[in-house]
Amino acid sequence: MARTVFAGGRLFDGTGAPIGEADVAIEGGVIAEVGSGLEGDELVDVSGSTLLPGLFDTHVHVMFGGDLDFLRALQMPFSYRFYEAIRNLEATLGVGITTVRDAGGADLGVKQALSDGIIRGPRVQISITMLSQTGGHGDGWLPSGAEIDMLPPYRRPAVSSHHATTPRSRDSASRRSR
Repeated sequence: MARTVFAGGRLFDGTGAPIGEADVAIEGGVIAEVGSGLEGDELVDVSGSTLLPGLFDTHVHVMFGGDLDFLRALQMPFSYRFYEAIRNLEATLGVGITTVRDAGGADLGVKQALSDGIIRGPRVQISITMLSQTGGHGDGWLPSGAEIDMLPPYRRPAVSSHHATTPRSRDSASRRSR
């Protein structure tokens, strides 16, 4: 297994320790050793740079582009979202985010494609579908009495409703429908 050493940089390790000079050795995509004067198969000079651990983003929607244009989303072919996800995942990894939690939209296929190396991106924790309380940001009920399906581009077999309803919100919902 190849060993790559990032040498000559300053290290921020996220533990609260002060930033200091250190080399970092990577084997198999994992930090194997941190110290001074480390050796490896490949040496990368990072003098003048600061190394830091990967960052986490705990609320992303990799299947959405930069806008939330629902009319555009309704007119888009279902599979197009997966191609947007590839672009979004690569951009996310490119800015140093190595793990994300997708809060609705991505499915097991996206996670598996990343794990199998078919696409590049950060590690992904998936939620399958967004949760929303009745009357919340995922509820398509409008004051006019009309109701629109807020997540039609994401409907898939075996995905349950995304509404989390309490007895109180159920009472509110039943009053709306009268």
